[in-house]
Order: sequence, then C-alpha cells, then structure tokens
Amino acid sequence: MPGMRIMMAGATGLVGGSFFNRAVADSGIGQIVLLGRRSVPELEAHGKVTSLVADFNKLDAVDPSCEVDAMVCALGTTLKKAGSRERLFEVDCLYTEAAAAYALRCGARTLVVISSVGASPTASSHYLRTKGEMEKRVTALGYPACHILRPSLLTGARGETRLGESLAARLLSPVSFLLPAAYRPVHADTLAETIHTLLKEPGEGVRVHGGKEIQVTGNRQ
Repeated sequence: MPGMRIMMAGATGLVGGSFFNRAVADSGIGQIVLLGRRSVPELEAHGKVTSLVADFNKLDAVDPSCEVDAMVCALGTTLKKAGSRERLFEVDCLYTEAAAAYALRCGARTLVVISSVGASPTASSHYLRTKGEMEKRVTALGYPACHILRPSLLTGARGETRLGESLAARLLSPVSFLLPAAYRPVHADTLAETIHTLLKEPGEGVRVHGGKEIQVTGNRQ
C-alpha cells in the first residue's frame, strides 16, 4: 500500500479523533494501524485502517506484526476517570511508553506524543510529574525524530463532560490573548493539524513544541 504508514494509540480521544480524520482523508498516508486495548469497528470501516488489539502491560512481549514509519500517541486520561493516581500514571506514562516502544520495534522512525504545558518529573502536580516522567521515558527510546507537544487547556467537542475544563475554557477564551502563548487554550483541531504537519516534516532529534509553536504550525495551510 503506497504512502506513509502510521501507528496510532488514542484514536478515540479528542485530539486523536481529530487527527485520525485528517489521516484518513490524506492520500499521502497509505496505512493506519490503530493500537488499542479494544477494537473500534466504526474506525476500522475505512479501507486503509487496521487494528491491533493488545494488553499494553504486555506489549513488550508482543512480536512486531506490521511495519510503520511513524507513531502518534495521544493516550491520556483524568484522575476522575482513572480512579486513582496509580492508574493515571499507568495510562498516561506507562502505556504511552509501551506503545512508543512497540512502534519503534515495528520500524517507526518518528514519534509524536502529547504531553502538557508545565510537564516535569519534579513538578508539584501529580499530573504534570506523570507527563514529565513520560517525556523522559519516550525520549530515552532513541527515536531518530521525537516530537513532544505541550499544549495548555484543550478545547473542542468531547464525547464526555469535563466540568472543570469546560468552565476554565469559558473563563479563559475571552481573555486568552492576554495570556502568555504557552498558556493559551488550544483547540484540538489545531493540535491535530500540528501533528499532521510534523509527520510530513519530522526533521531529526528531540523537539519540544509549546503553545505558540503549536498555534503557528497548526495554522499552516
């Protein structure tokens, strides 16, 4: 099958879903492998989409079953949905690391992963420490091109209600131009377009993209 071959984890999420729609419509992307814990028939209906269902806790023991050029990891949850700090760390850090490592064994040369503004292994917030630890682990995998996206508050039509984020978006959107670029709300479609652009122009090495760069890259035509 001609075109770029990509693997995705998190295709049912806000950003992952937006990027998936772009990837399906892009004739330059020939194959999309959805790596997940369950099958998603509505996404698999597209001709160039296949699914690989796996236990992320055991991915290191799974033999590579396909060849891909790039990995897009949009896994993420909330403390409320996860139920505990340990579970949030498992999904946002350990699952992301496992998915990225598996894609690398499938031949991926480029990794694009979603983190958060303020991510640091030494942050006071558990969520930001988790994202910081995730960044440290995926950069250690040795991808020739590794892009870490650090958006602030994400906006867009979610399939679930997040009261805190919804309220914050309503309060911040009217005055977002007053905020430093790194802390301005980012629409999921803008972030998805940034991912799309970076896959086409991956470059080399590890690069961290903050709010301003995400906004600029995502608005390219």
